[in-house]
Amino acid sequence: MTEERVPEQGRRAYAEFHRLVELIESMVLRPARRGWRLPLLCLVSRPGTPSPLAMLAHVFAAEERRVPHVRLDATGRDVRALLHEAYTGLVAGNFGGADRLAFRHYALADGLMQVDLTGVATNRRRRELIRQLRERMSQRAASDGQQAPPDPGGWLGVLLWFVLRVLPGVTFWLLTKGWLFGAGRRFRWFLRQQYLAPELAAGDFVAFASRLTVPSRETEDQEQIDLLLVHAFLQDLRVEYRRRPWRLKPWRRTACPVLLLDGLAPGNGGYALVRLINAVRDETGRSDPLLVIANGHDVPPDGLSPTDPAVAGQLVPLDGVEGAYRAWRSGLARARRAREDNAWYLQVEVPAADLTPYRNRLSRIVPHRPPWLARPVALVALVAVVLTTFGVWQIPGQAQRWRADCEWPPSDTGGLVHTAVRDGQCIGYSDHGRQFFSRDASLLAVQRQIFDQNREVEAAWAVRRDRPRVTLVYFGSLTKPDALPGEETFAGEREELQGMAAAQRRAYLEANDDRANPYLRIVVANAGQEMRYAADVVRMLADLARDEPTVLGVVGLVESRKAVQDAIKALGDLNLPVLAPTLSADRIADASSRYLQISAPNIDEATLVHDHVTEVLKKKRIFNFYTYGNVDPDVGAREDLYVNTLRDGLRSRFGGDAYQETYWRQGVDLTPVCADRFGDGVVFFGGRYTEFGAFAARLAENCSGRVPLLIGDDSVNRYLANTAARRPAPDNLPLAYVVKGELAYCNRIIGATDIERKLFLTDVRTVLSLCQSNSPIGERVGLAYDATRLHLRAVRTIAGNLSAPAGREWNPREVTPTTVYVTIRDVADPAYRGVTGLIRFDANGIAVGKRLTLLCVPNIRRAFDSPSDVPREIDRHPIDPAENKLYGTPPPNRRACTTQG
Repeated sequence: MTEERVPEQGRRAYAEFHRLVELIESMVLRPARRGWRLPLLCLVSRPGTPSPLAMLAHVFAAEERRVPHVRLDATGRDVRALLHEAYTGLVAGNFGGADRLAFRHYALADGLMQVDLTGVATNRRRRELIRQLRERMSQRAASDGQQAPPDPGGWLGVLLWFVLRVLPGVTFWLLTKGWLFGAGRRFRWFLRQQYLAPELAAGDFVAFASRLTVPSRETEDQEQIDLLLVHAFLQDLRVEYRRRPWRLKPWRRTACPVLLLDGLAPGNGGYALVRLINAVRDETGRSDPLLVIANGHDVPPDGLSPTDPAVAGQLVPLDGVEGAYRAWRSGLARARRAREDNAWYLQVEVPAADLTPYRNRLSRIVPHRPPWLARPVALVALVAVVLTTFGVWQIPGQAQRWRADCEWPPSDTGGLVHTAVRDGQCIGYSDHGRQFFSRDASLLAVQRQIFDQNREVEAAWAVRRDRPRVTLVYFGSLTKPDALPGEETFAGEREELQGMAAAQRRAYLEANDDRANPYLRIVVANAGQEMRYAADVVRMLADLARDEPTVLGVVGLVESRKAVQDAIKALGDLNLPVLAPTLSADRIADASSRYLQISAPNIDEATLVHDHVTEVLKKKRIFNFYTYGNVDPDVGAREDLYVNTLRDGLRSRFGGDAYQETYWRQGVDLTPVCADRFGDGVVFFGGRYTEFGAFAARLAENCSGRVPLLIGDDSVNRYLANTAARRPAPDNLPLAYVVKGELAYCNRIIGATDIERKLFLTDVRTVLSLCQSNSPIGERVGLAYDATRLHLRAVRTIAGNLSAPAGREWNPREVTPTTVYVTIRDVADPAYRGVTGLIRFDANGIAVGKRLTLLCVPNIRRAFDSPSDVPREIDRHPIDPAENKLYGTPPPNRRACTTQG
């Protein structure tokens, strides 16, 4: 069907439904590592519209490998009938390649409920139940007219009698006691689970089982029986999908089973079944691999009436389902940690549009092929694998890739990925979940979010091909060879990626509404510790830019070092604009005519520090302790442009004997700068943040009770962004430090009236869950957001000037990196109103008059822990009345930083 024959409303509904299918695909095909965490996905459709489950059943019905699924109609069915039909469908279904599911717990409970002891005397019911249980577990049922086997006599006859008569009884007794290795586990499970009061049986399985038979169960709590059946059903799925090295079948199951429940309505079994599954998950605290997708005209039960406005307000539209799912997962994790109840429902409102014409457009969800070692052929090839593994390990490079978490072998399954190993680190670039950089959990989380949004962008652009599509490269330092598990070393890089992720989401929403706005794909590039391998990665990016015409710029380049300046030059030779959110070394722009810097240069920072020291603190001297990070001092003296130009700026501003400096290392005595001996001076930390924690501890130790006024450079904000690094800090040590993006902090943007900061607040809350309760926003988030948005604004300007007819597919070669660079400068002339202040460039591409702020944190250890511990502004440069009025920020109360703030 062509686009012209389908109404616009249908196209929009299809695009939203397509995102729902992608979310379901990620749920179903995600391997279980720390629990499945699958919600009860309750679709709420309007009466008279076709059931969306028909579309989903079509999506699951692939030709070869299929997702295990069964579709049921809840109309007129009770819980037990639905469970039995789901069990039958999943057991008998042919889903292509995967081993059949075995429901041992549920089948045993279901079989017990079919035992009818009505006509049996009460004192004989136990014996009759044992007989029927033994028949069910034997390979064949006993026949009433079966003849006894012939008796050969002698010792052979005794042995035959023992095997046929005694051994089955002993085996059954061991089974029901749970003492038979392996097979007895399901009997023990029934006596240890929590429903139907198994403790009343005092460890006797037969006594417990008799309560499920007819007529005994008529006196039992029927809801407890239903809960037991649901629990047994889910327990079987947990067991069947529990991966262990010695169990091959679970490894061959690469898709979670799906239960499609149609016709959900108050009073029917489907409504009750959804409630019971939620109760079992909540009460047992255990997740399972069953994805339940229900459809009805009412929201699911959660203790409130279906018509209650409080419930109706929880409905999520399709275009917000990804964010709602992320929020639900976060809420579930918090509830588990706090041991609180948590609803597993995710209620999604389905559009009223008829999506049937789009049925064949939806891609089928096909389970991944099982790992090679889990396939039957692996048993034959095991010896060959063992023999070749040692040989492969000796191949130079491959073992290094494994150890460095670098993609191996390279794959062509999608995405832009190119990697190499240097010094035990995986460097290169990626826009896909096949390759992440770093082992830090927070850094991995934001990369995963960006890569997921990349997939959304691809899906949306497939529907709206007349929109521009832009690729930006985030270029930074994301790994180091000696990173410890759980160590958050790259808080600054994480913040910049968060800013780009927020801008990416905003671009996605704007491109959906206006064809001049571009969709944004983000490629993450890693140059290793301190950008040491930037040259190698630039060569990879050169090939990427040549093959992918949508690559129009680079954001990032975190630290002002010689290697970064060389990378800027190399990128400039490729005509790629570089938008640096935080680089500030003086004269770094000399390397390229395509360089743009949105932060103030170091000479402006030196001016701010000088004016604050001399005018506010009324001090005459400053003592600068500088460091170079994890490099040799001689190397740093040649290559660390940030530290060295900041030293030069301070020296030129203070001049003569008013400026002193020394390279700080562990063990240096700081007693000479204590307050009683350096009363007319201020201590300045002008080095890399990695040494600031040790410096602060040494200063507090040497100057106990006599701590001098302390000011830190803007690198220190990376230390303050790292909660774990601040925990060992000295108590009650005040610090003033320079920041570049304070205007985009939570206390500034909450209540902002300008449109850009209002959008920014919405984006960081929706995408990053920041600026909510005690979740501050880092400095670099706003700076990276500005850099990304400025680039996209230039592309939008170019696209808006093109007179291409509506509906024509976007030609990426109509926009070049050079035209984007020129347009960025035009957009910032006279100034671009960003979330971190007015952005305007001089002839070299350096920000002119960009706001710098001096913040005071009264206690380093507790910075950002509560509203009273949030750093406060104590000075600013420049104090621009026009900008202050534009952003609603009056001049600060210039004062010293003390323990009182």
